[in-house]
Amino acid sequence: MIRHSFLPLRAWLLLLLAPLGMLPALAQSAEALQREGNAIYRTGPAKALRLFGQARQLALRHKQPDRVANILVDEATVYNVMYDNYPQATTICRAGLQLSPLADSTRFKLWASLGELYHLRNRPDSLNWFWQRANALLTARHALERETPAYVAVFWSNQGMAYLEQGDYRRAETCFQKRLLLLANQNTLTRQAIAENQFAYFYLQTNQPALADSLFRASLQHYTAPDLTRGWLLLGLIECRLHQKRTDSVLLFVREARQCVRRAGADGAELAAYLNQSLGKYREQKNQLVEAEGLFARSLVMSQRLAASYRLQWRGLMAMSRIARQQNDLPGALAFAQRAIQQASIRFQSADLSQNPAPGDFLNGPDLFESLCQKARLLRSAREIPNHLRLADQTFERAFALSDLLQGSYSSELTKLFVQEKLRPAYREAVAVAYARYRQQPDPATLATLLHRQEQGNASVLHELLQTLQKPYANAPPHLIEALQQAKSRLSEAKTVWVERNQAGIPQSIDPDLVNAELAWSRAYQKLQPYSRHLPTQPNELKHLQSRLDRQTAFLQYSLTPDSLLLTVVKANTVRVQLLPISGADLNRLSVLLRREAYRNPDPFQYAGQATARALFERLLGPVWTDLQGITRLMIVRDGPLHYVPFEVLETGLRPDDYLLRYAAITYAYAMNRVAEGQGSRPDGNPSVLSMAPFAVTKTALATVRQWGYEPLAGSDVEAEVLSGTHSTANNASKSTFLALLPQHQLLHLATHAEASDTDPGNSNIAFFPADSSHRLYAHELDLLDLRHIRLAVLSACRTGSGQFHEGEGLLSLSRAFASAGCPQVITSLWNANDGTTATLTRLFYEELRRGQPTDVALQQAKLRFLMMQATAGAFTPPHFWAHLILMGNHQPVYPGPSGWPWGWLGMGITVFLGFTTYILYRYYRLR
Repeated sequence: MIRHSFLPLRAWLLLLLAPLGMLPALAQSAEALQREGNAIYRTGPAKALRLFGQARQLALRHKQPDRVANILVDEATVYNVMYDNYPQATTICRAGLQLSPLADSTRFKLWASLGELYHLRNRPDSLNWFWQRANALLTARHALERETPAYVAVFWSNQGMAYLEQGDYRRAETCFQKRLLLLANQNTLTRQAIAENQFAYFYLQTNQPALADSLFRASLQHYTAPDLTRGWLLLGLIECRLHQKRTDSVLLFVREARQCVRRAGADGAELAAYLNQSLGKYREQKNQLVEAEGLFARSLVMSQRLAASYRLQWRGLMAMSRIARQQNDLPGALAFAQRAIQQASIRFQSADLSQNPAPGDFLNGPDLFESLCQKARLLRSAREIPNHLRLADQTFERAFALSDLLQGSYSSELTKLFVQEKLRPAYREAVAVAYARYRQQPDPATLATLLHRQEQGNASVLHELLQTLQKPYANAPPHLIEALQQAKSRLSEAKTVWVERNQAGIPQSIDPDLVNAELAWSRAYQKLQPYSRHLPTQPNELKHLQSRLDRQTAFLQYSLTPDSLLLTVVKANTVRVQLLPISGADLNRLSVLLRREAYRNPDPFQYAGQATARALFERLLGPVWTDLQGITRLMIVRDGPLHYVPFEVLETGLRPDDYLLRYAAITYAYAMNRVAEGQGSRPDGNPSVLSMAPFAVTKTALATVRQWGYEPLAGSDVEAEVLSGTHSTANNASKSTFLALLPQHQLLHLATHAEASDTDPGNSNIAFFPADSSHRLYAHELDLLDLRHIRLAVLSACRTGSGQFHEGEGLLSLSRAFASAGCPQVITSLWNANDGTTATLTRLFYEELRRGQPTDVALQQAKLRFLMMQATAGAFTPPHFWAHLILMGNHQPVYPGPSGWPWGWLGMGITVFLGFTTYILYRYYRLR
């Protein structure tokens, strides 16, 4: 769903495909003619085709079908690269498939070539058909990588570019890595430049412009010939500099690229059109809108005259729409946006703004998504158009339906997370549109739409993971499900080995086992997609949620829009939507200040966050505080910087230390649907407890712990001692022991060290006793587990609730990893807190929990008891010492609660006795 621009694939085909069709040790005359044709086809394509024809006739005469098929591949390359004649190239390649017998290597070349040709012809179904067969042949015949490494490398390169176009970033990266591995011993400066350019575009699309810039520059250092290829490489660097708004060197690079265009003659026309667009962006950034408009218009005319790739025209139309909007020409901007939608679609050609293409009607999914969002944003502002908000809402709905369709094919959680983060601005704009419609017409339909919009971008990746866990695949063959599990295990093992190797100081940028495991996982995942049962979020979750709320519980959902913060308060019988009096800048500023004060370990009585806590309370809860009177439990879905704020520390300001904690027990939810689905009844029987404290060590184990860079955690062994169960410490608390005991227990307590990865959330880990290098349990390993039998997991470790922040998904912490494995309730830590106070707080919590209190109430009461203890004899009242532990998930009880049977039987006995006595007396007096 992200706009991108690549060097056209045929530019690389000029460099890569030409020499690959030749086979050794066949008829010398045919081979010589074929070699001569490949040597001259760029300067003399017509003569090359004649030579290929002669070579083909000789090979036919000698009954060499492999040779004939390979020559046909070369002929198709000429028609494709030199004449842009994709249909003729396709026909020639398909003719090669009619020959028999063909070697596996030849069939692979034909399938791979046809897949790429159908890619260029925007025929995704045919592309997938041929590439699936090429992939299957590679999987069955690993020897092909050794027999034809260069051609297989081109195949992976082409697949990578196709995945990059569709926003499937992790698969694209894996394909590029596979290409590098295949050519590791056959690299040339040209091939290296191509690889660097591809990776540069990948990093540019994944918002890593500094890495992209360095690779674009490296590609230009390795390819110095002043020809058209260098011009395309220069275009990549120009686009990167414009993305970074580093305009100082853009004009210099444009001049050099234009020199390459002039040398290429007519062949450089398409690059010239792209350069006009880049120069238009440069003028736009300089606020020279008239000059920018002229350059974009010229590029659009050139692209139409060239009948060039649809994408050149699409870029020009989107740029013209953008310029028209900046010139306050809304009708013109909308007209260009609608034309861009037509350009990105296969069949849609309507100019009617009320019409949008079907979700599956796209040439390029991310381009169509961006076009639809651009149109929706413009409609939001077009007040002169009747029903403009309804049209904007409908357009956003179509864009999100397209997004769901595209994401259904993504096999990597990282890709889905990245795409969701990039989609967040569109979700926020859509919430603003839905809220404006609700204010215009506050009825159940517009309220349901608003709640649906708020919900769409919340924890959708987590929701999909849990759907897969609960209802994997409908009617899928068992062998495909088994293959998927095997591929998942293989990938997890490869990730663990790679991470451990890097942590041991043996950095390895590309690991062959990890790349091959990623590809195997992707293949297994794609085979099961026809059986996928993932359902989109339903438009109206409200009634289901309200049926789960009692009169003392309120659900709060915070949603950022482009210019405000919305709060939706849902109670058992009422709903209120409130626009809060706080800007995005103020929310960020206050959240950072409160986070800094709460997270730091203060000197006694030096906490200075009271004013900030009061200010946030006034803005976040003050406007609805009267609605919350009588509410004793809050379930909160946060957005943006609020993910770092423990609401318990907000202060009413009525008296000193009047924390929100004193008024309500708080649970943090990932999304409304997780609340609606997660509430259950009291459990039957007490849970079996598994407690592990690997760093509560004796003197004999202290050296081992410190050898691995850990410090002992004094007191961690007594945190869960009030509960009966299995308690393991020191070397008894190993990773293998934990995994072996896990299935038999329902309450987990892990008092240990943890590490949150800010680069890959799958690499966040919990440490067990370091008996060997494999003592860490990584988040990606938790994906292999089914934790639905767990009632509660308490992660009493540093920063288990912290991690990389992804818009819409929240903090990708270890607690989220437990949740994605099916654990319904997780108590987690936001920061590194004092070991002693954490041990006290945890013991108090378990005392409350064992009495049968719901988890949120047990945690609230434990914190209140802790504060009472400090009021009489302690200096640990600042929130740093007690607010770090928060509850994620639902709040259903973990213990069945105190049994009521003696009182019940007593009451029943008294009732029976009184009844019997009354009857006897009645009979006695009546018979008298």
